[in-house]
Amino acid sequence: MDIPENSTRPSGKTQKRAQKKFASFIKPKIQHSISILDLASGAAAPTAYFARKFPNANFTASDYSKECIDIAKYYIGKSGIENLSTRILDWLNLESSNEYDAVISLQTLSWLPEPKKPLEQIFKKLNPKWVAISSLFYEGDISCTIKVDQHRISNPLYYNIYSIKEIQRICEKNGYIISNIEEFEIDIDIPQPRDIDFMGTHTLKICSSDSEPEKFQRLQKSGPLLMPWYMLMIEKE
Repeated sequence: MDIPENSTRPSGKTQKRAQKKFASFIKPKIQHSISILDLASGAAAPTAYFARKFPNANFTASDYSKECIDIAKYYIGKSGIENLSTRILDWLNLESSNEYDAVISLQTLSWLPEPKKPLEQIFKKLNPKWVAISSLFYEGDISCTIKVDQHRISNPLYYNIYSIKEIQRICEKNGYIISNIEEFEIDIDIPQPRDIDFMGTHTLKICSSDSEPEKFQRLQKSGPLLMPWYMLMIEKE
């Protein structure tokens, strides 16, 4: 599984806000966990944040890219985080293991062609007690396969939006349930990138009520697409 380096998943201020929200989301479960695997961690900046936040748990940052893992190793070595290790893993071709009691993944599932195989790899090969995922989801029974072509570079990307109800069905067939759903609502303004020919996260303010113009909602957008970010907690039945 290779996530393109320029997949333009959220970074900077957006990434930091997402990490904090995700940490709060998983806190009730992670306090009772020993070993947590972060799938498709990239260079492990979020994993390092969680390892510092929860020092009593052991974290493993994993990615398909050796280059990303080498960067992660260098960073971990300099920062001296003792409860964080690294592994090169292909999410779509995992080896069976009972090493991890929990699996997390941030902002990756929607960049894969479909959700069934990645989730079943986790359930069948790793058999964790719980799985926490942040990605693009829709609460209704509709999924969208979205292929993005940034014409100035030759690197098509997926920006899929998956139905939470379909994810629930996949979970139930494998002995898991979705126990908690939380929408990620960003609380800061992100300006639109100057170059509109490339995907890049920014925010739009939408007035919630004509009678109360001071009330508004921030929507995240990248290029021409709205980005409905959610966090799902998946647990064994």
